[in-house]
Amino acid sequence: MSQKSVSALIILLMITVSTPLLAQDTDPQDAPPAEEPQPTFQLLRDSSSAMDELDIEEEEMEIWEPSIRGGTIELSFAFGFLDFNKVLWQHDQIIYKYTADATYWGDVKIKSESAFNPVLRIGYNLTDWFSLEGVGGIAIAEYNSTITNRRSRENKPNTPIVENPPLGEFDAEHRSLLTLQASLNAVLYPLSIIGDAKGKMHPFLTAGVGGMWYEMNSNYFDGISGASDFSFGGGLRILVDKNISVRFEVLAHMNEIEFTPAPNFTTLEEGTVVVPLDEFPRNEDGSVNQQVVEKYDSQTLTLLNWSIGVQGSF
Repeated sequence: MSQKSVSALIILLMITVSTPLLAQDTDPQDAPPAEEPQPTFQLLRDSSSAMDELDIEEEEMEIWEPSIRGGTIELSFAFGFLDFNKVLWQHDQIIYKYTADATYWGDVKIKSESAFNPVLRIGYNLTDWFSLEGVGGIAIAEYNSTITNRRSRENKPNTPIVENPPLGEFDAEHRSLLTLQASLNAVLYPLSIIGDAKGKMHPFLTAGVGGMWYEMNSNYFDGISGASDFSFGGGLRILVDKNISVRFEVLAHMNEIEFTPAPNFTTLEEGTVVVPLDEFPRNEDGSVNQQVVEKYDSQTLTLLNWSIGVQGSF
């Protein structure tokens, strides 16, 4: 065969062999699998729902506007002092000591020290300028007695009177005093009447009526003695937030107290000897008239009270 015939035969053979192979490569079953679609994420939020949530957050973060609000319950607790630095009781020529040998008497005065005075208040704001409060307090202090114009005589008939006998270490009482206070008070915010009750600083005026009860561990008194009490004053209330405020207050308490005499001054020898509560007023001729004390004169007291505390509104 010629060279051209051989070449043509080889080309024909190659075409014959490659045709089925090309057909097999293009078979759909042998095609590579299609790629799965990738998930997509919606990164942007719906604009209407986002705005709703922002509105809610703005309402929750609404700015507090300080003001006195009507229709709220007020609860406060304060620490303070009650000024007892004055004469609470006095009686002239009354017994102050008794021994087996002699009886001693003189002008006795009782004066207390300033007392620690915690106070609890529960009130209701009827309006933004007026409220009513129930007030309760307790005061704890110590008192001292002084004895002047002292005299004594032996426990025998017709014995002479001794002027200014020496005062023993324990002759004058130094004991405890306890008082309880309860009242109904009215509170007036004058700036809220002429203004709109807004702002953090709120001065106020207050006045109340109630009672004050005194208990002294003394040989001269029988139990607890009570008196009507009238109080008045004012202060400043500072609003810290919507529910909490700080309260400064100064009050004057006025009451007239009449203590009840004890049935006896003391007892000795395990109660077998009863010493009466006697007084020894002088007669016009200078002699002494010994008699049992039946009542005491009333004492008018004006007591200053100042306090600072925390007040809650609900």
